[in-house]
Amino acid sequence: MSHGSGIRRALLVLVLIPVLAGCWCGQVVRREVPVPPASARPEEVVRAYIDALLGKDAETVRAVMVPETDFDNEFNNPIGAFRNWISASDITIDESYSDPCPAGEKCRRMNVTMGLCEVNSGSYPDGDFAQSFGVRYVKDRWLVTGFGSG
Repeated sequence: MSHGSGIRRALLVLVLIPVLAGCWCGQVVRREVPVPPASARPEEVVRAYIDALLGKDAETVRAVMVPETDFDNEFNNPIGAFRNWISASDITIDESYSDPCPAGEKCRRMNVTMGLCEVNSGSYPDGDFAQSFGVRYVKDRWLVTGFGSG
């Protein structure tokens, strides 16, 4: 075996490690995420929200969150998900369950786990992430209220 092929093989292994691990470390890949239809289940809305955060799609984030969201904080918080989550793998969203809500409103919550592969100096380190996400039925659709205690 020549010295050059050994180097090529080592480089190939280095390139494949993040791919095989389910994530790619590097630059943000901006992408548009479709807004789910009004008939979408709570879990589908949360998935669109997570995909929009990862894709830096502010338009979809706005469309799937409750109207009273502090969007300045949502998009500009230096340790917030929009600015800091770059990629994720193995996203699992459990079935939603009833969540306490103001009288006359419908709220659901679901647990989400994923591997955050890259985080830009945010409040979450790389690795396992587990939080509950909340949604509320507003007019004719489910909208995200936040995650964690949000």
